[in-house]
Amino acid sequence: MRKKKINILFVLIQINMGGTERIVLDLIRKLDHSKYRIYLVYFINGILENKFKDICYGVFNISKKEGFDPIAMLKISKLIQEHQIDVINAHHYMPFFYSYVGSKVLHRRKLIYTEHSVAEVKTVLSSKHKKLLSLMTRNTDCILGVSSEIEIILKNAFPNSSERVQSIINGVDIDRFIFSTDRNKLRAKWQISPDHLAIGVIANFRKVKNHICLIRAFSRLCETHPQLRLLFVGKGFPEDIENSEYEIKQLINDFNIQDRVIMMGYQEDIPSILKTFDIFCLPSFSEGLPVSILEAMAAKVPVIGSDVWGIREVISHEKTGLLFLSNDDFALERELERMINDRNLRESISCNAFNYVNQHHGMQQWIAAYDRLFDI
Repeated sequence: MRKKKINILFVLIQINMGGTERIVLDLIRKLDHSKYRIYLVYFINGILENKFKDICYGVFNISKKEGFDPIAMLKISKLIQEHQIDVINAHHYMPFFYSYVGSKVLHRRKLIYTEHSVAEVKTVLSSKHKKLLSLMTRNTDCILGVSSEIEIILKNAFPNSSERVQSIINGVDIDRFIFSTDRNKLRAKWQISPDHLAIGVIANFRKVKNHICLIRAFSRLCETHPQLRLLFVGKGFPEDIENSEYEIKQLINDFNIQDRVIMMGYQEDIPSILKTFDIFCLPSFSEGLPVSILEAMAAKVPVIGSDVWGIREVISHEKTGLLFLSNDDFALERELERMINDRNLRESISCNAFNYVNQHHGMQQWIAAYDRLFDI
């Protein structure tokens, strides 16, 4: 019988509703709280603060000045000491960097570095931080990727640490997406009529998500398909250097398709929002392993995605979705045209994708993998 709970500290950059934050929120919700006492620290405040406070034993915001901030590093170390943290799980490179000293130098605690982004890994590996990352990973208990590609990249980059590199592929709570509802009523709220065909994307406005490619393809399809509507779920953040919201809105105006595009903003109830979609599209330049695609599959919405690692890890072309050459808006237009015109194709893909996500990305096996990782 376990005498005391395992104290876990999750470390995030920010707590707005991005893919990483949704994954960590689901993870904390589903972990066994009779076994774990869970804390969270983050650097940039956001809309999920109260949600994390509802499920965590303690939630802390550490302000970090621009550039290197040793005070922020020491504040994390102090939290580790004061709350007798046993396991630190840092998500993305910056939280890993700021967690390392407190976890491994000033204290000897279990440190897990989780990476969600292929683009971020490649950026770090091509920067001055590569040597520092190499040194830190040698003394890190586990280096975790959310996709097979991230695992492979990290193993190749740091062969001396390869035995501690692994992946836990993202999971989704499928039961949240299986429910009956009045779909027409949900759509009517957004002025989507029963005869409209809605193409949707759930992704914050960041350049790497490449909303621009979808807008270009959609603008041409509008000429022959007046029933089409484009739904954007997400927002841009002013402090984010990747913010593409202004460019997206400008292009929508340039193509004069404002009446066809619905900006849904930040939405908490993703299962209900997906009920308004007929087709889900993710045209990203790069992904880790996008939970938004898994959610669309769980909701039985047929998916189209760019042919990049992370996306093609879950989309088998013409079986569980359609793939198009990354950043080729004409190729995307062709695949969208196929799906728009072929209801049988949409139904076949959505059925296959649901069976796939149910078999390979269920919540139970995902949580079990993290439970084994966090145990001490």
